[in-house]
Amino acid sequence: MIIEKKGMGTSISKLVKDPSSLILVLISFAVLCLFVIYPLIYVIALPGATDWTTFFSKSRYGTALLNTVVSSSLSALTATVCGFIYAYSIHYSNIVGKKFFRFIAFLPILAPSVMTGLAFLLLFGRGGMVSQTLKAWFNVELDLYGLPGLWIVQTISYFPLAYMTITGVLRSISPNLEIAAQNLGARGFKLFRTITFKLALPGVINAFLLVAINCFADFGNPKLIGGNYSLLAVEIYGEIINNEPGLASVMGVILVIPALLVFVIQSKLLSKGSYSTITGKPVSGLNRVKTSRKTDILLFIFNSIMALFILSMFAITILFAFTKNFGRDNTFTLSHITKMVFNPSSPAVLNSLVLSLIASILAVGFALVLAYVVVRKPFPGKKMLDFTAVLPIALPGTFVGLALIVAFSNGPIMLQGSAILIIVAMLLKQMPVGYRGLTASFKQVDKSIEEAATNLGADSRRTLTTIVFPMLQKTIVANFVYAFMKNMNTLSTIVFLITPKWVVAAVSIFNYAETGTYYWAAAVAVGLMGTTLATLGVMKLIFRSKVKIFDF
Repeated sequence: MIIEKKGMGTSISKLVKDPSSLILVLISFAVLCLFVIYPLIYVIALPGATDWTTFFSKSRYGTALLNTVVSSSLSALTATVCGFIYAYSIHYSNIVGKKFFRFIAFLPILAPSVMTGLAFLLLFGRGGMVSQTLKAWFNVELDLYGLPGLWIVQTISYFPLAYMTITGVLRSISPNLEIAAQNLGARGFKLFRTITFKLALPGVINAFLLVAINCFADFGNPKLIGGNYSLLAVEIYGEIINNEPGLASVMGVILVIPALLVFVIQSKLLSKGSYSTITGKPVSGLNRVKTSRKTDILLFIFNSIMALFILSMFAITILFAFTKNFGRDNTFTLSHITKMVFNPSSPAVLNSLVLSLIASILAVGFALVLAYVVVRKPFPGKKMLDFTAVLPIALPGTFVGLALIVAFSNGPIMLQGSAILIIVAMLLKQMPVGYRGLTASFKQVDKSIEEAATNLGADSRRTLTTIVFPMLQKTIVANFVYAFMKNMNTLSTIVFLITPKWVVAAVSIFNYAETGTYYWAAAVAVGLMGTTLATLGVMKLIFRSKVKIFDF
């Protein structure tokens, strides 16, 4: 105990002697306590006994919870299966067009998930192009509202997330083990089952859990496609609209429980390090075992179907954006784009760009500070700071937005209706990813470089800006690109925080789609994607090889 106190005393003493480090640590604690701990405690403490009784006494809320678990599990399962097959075909087959298929897998990332719901309505809704064709030619009524449609939409929306997670795992598997197993007689499905899939399984499970967390928080697609199939995220939105923050908080807390359970399971899986395929000295020049020609044909057909589905969703959105009213009047026009993107009275796309840039810069900057003090500086409460920094990634975006709106619409700090609260919400959801990446990068940088700078008289602020930042620039840029794209497309996290002054593109797409003005929704979606691509293009010109988003 005495040794522990001495160690803590030494840490505090060193921190006090370095004012820059002390300020950074205090700022880190203050920001996380104010915007993570305080809203979390507030939203948990807000509901009274009546709110809890109401939730458990009304069957519709229990049904919404069950529906959320069922739909999220189904969507996560199919998105993961599709992502695995797609990634497997890229790395283990001889199919043609791999570069094209990689590009297609990244396309949905450029658009908000609610755009998938919009495109689904344009194709398969009651007045959709496919629905109308089936009705006219075969007299078939297509009704995919509810679970079937939601299942399809969430599968397509989150398939890229599963693909990216699994493709990284498959790429890292050494071909040595597969070749050795083949030499011992393992062929075809047996080789796949006993070696490839077993090594990839932790990554597959991780992909499933990541998709499940996103499906739990999804608001836009269930609201557009769900029909009478109620989900918790939609019920929370309804209670906020009805000015029932206590009941909404109850459902928010209930929504967090399965999400936290998923996060704990995911953390345990990743901590086991099951991805290891160390087999001694690597053998150069070995090619991965490839699939048979028949399997290649099947994989090519599967990838083509996925690509066709994704391309059709983008195509129908673009057609609605650039025609007067596609299907009724196919005359080309720029009026929708002009009105929704370039009109000062419709600033949704511009708002998204401004807020996303600010939030992304702050998220990466704060992540850099957090990673620096946690990895490099000794101080009491380090584990608590680390836990609080990654906590928002385990919380559904719907819950984060709910916690912020109920905590800062009353009490000593009033931020309701301000852009600050939207920026904070964006920052909280994207900062943990950058923090984890930068923490890993800091651990790979020799500490002696920073110590040398300190010995030459540089304080923590100068060391961070002149030594650390240039060395970690590639990681910082990569995290900024990720945060920017996610912030441009976010809906669930900020839907409770939007005001008429600060409406953003994803919310506009949702609002226009819900009211049936699909051409305006499509125009905003196209404007959002164009703005995102243009911004990333500028970043590519500035940072060159550090921006990898266009390298498929």
